Amino acid sequence: MSWRTRWRIYEYIRNSLWIVPAIFVALAIAMGIAIPAIDENTDTTIGIGYGSDAARGVLGSLAGGMITFTGFVFSILLLAVQFGSSQFSPRMLRRFLRDPTTKLSLGVFMATFIYALLVLRTVGTAADEAFVPNNSISLALLLLLLSMLMFLRLITRTTQGLRVAAVLREFGRDARQVIDRVYPEPVADSEDEPDREPEPTGPVRTVAHRGESGVLQSVDFKGLIKRARKADAVIELVPRVGDLVAMGSVLFRVRGDSGTIDDRWLQRAVAIGDERTMRQDPAFAFRVLADISAKALSPGVNDPTTSTQTLDQIELLLRQIGGRCLNPAGRDDTGAVRFRYPTRSWEDFLTLAIDETRHYGEGSVQVTRRLRALLEDLRDSVPEFRRAAIDAELELVDAGINRTFADRGDRLVAGARDHQGLGATDTSDRTPRGQ
Repeated sequence: MSWRTRWRIYEYIRNSLWIVPAIFVALAIAMGIAIPAIDENTDTTIGIGYGSDAARGVLGSLAGGMITFTGFVFSILLLAVQFGSSQFSPRMLRRFLRDPTTKLSLGVFMATFIYALLVLRTVGTAADEAFVPNNSISLALLLLLLSMLMFLRLITRTTQGLRVAAVLREFGRDARQVIDRVYPEPVADSEDEPDREPEPTGPVRTVAHRGESGVLQSVDFKGLIKRARKADAVIELVPRVGDLVAMGSVLFRVRGDSGTIDDRWLQRAVAIGDERTMRQDPAFAFRVLADISAKALSPGVNDPTTSTQTLDQIELLLRQIGGRCLNPAGRDDTGAVRFRYPTRSWEDFLTLAIDETRHYGEGSVQVTRRLRALLEDLRDSVPEFRRAAIDAELELVDAGINRTFADRGDRLVAGARDHQGLGATDTSDRTPRGQ
């Protein structure tokens, strides 16, 4: 099985809403067959004893109620997901569907329904019209209790998960883990790039993409490094992770292998999909946060406080990535570079994280103050050679303030640094440039 096939299976399982409920249903079927069979061969009763009519009534009500309840809960979930994706960003929809609480809750609900139906069929069987599987019924009631607890957990999770602060905190935590995985090396004090080794001798050949066009979602870094070392070659990925890859476009450049690395193997070492994912693409995290901030500043929403909360997470990510080497190279066990791939520069990340919020929030005092605090604090936390890009952003913030606010007093207020946007002016703030 190729790496790409394993990746697709992994993503399918992770994103599918039906797999976990299907497993629970299979377990319920097994229990619905096995537990009544055990009841037939034992005289021990745990819990309450029932008559035949009472047992049928309890199980019938339980089964009918649970299927209705499951449909009701599923409708609520769809509305909540729709609300969340419209409030934050459509690119958050997949994240909401991946929530394990949702999958577990639906699994428990459906398992309770199926189990109750299977136990109901054994009450008063042809072999023994007086037979009542009391232990099986007690287990069905325990499943009902578990369903109620899962329902409360689901409601709590859904309502809390739609809070702006909760969504941004969880998303920011996951994004920081991605940065640690993609950019693990700290940046040097005087350079932003590891030493470039001489290119290997031999012909250079290109490998084109032969599958369907789509977005480059992930790459088998370890497999490519291992294969390049075995062939004593260097493999270079041409597109960035997150770029659109068209059919026939150049995917790899291979140097020094003399054709020993199979083109089809290389093509199966990348995963192409319909949208970007954050697993190997930290820039996508900035893209989503910038979208949330821009939507909050749109005239139809007009919620600058959400934008400032988003800038809190953006600042944490910029601080983290500002201290990392952004040009990593794939090295083998001997330290030789075997795999190279294009990455984004510090200026790219800064522009992606800041510019749209700065543009759309130009007339918002709260946003300009929070941006100044973010940029000035960020300037003090990154190496010297990365500060020029931050200074350029500060100048653009000042230019926007001077362009938007005609009154000098308003310009002074909008140009102050404030970590909360409004209400917490830093006494060490600087007057905007150009005053």
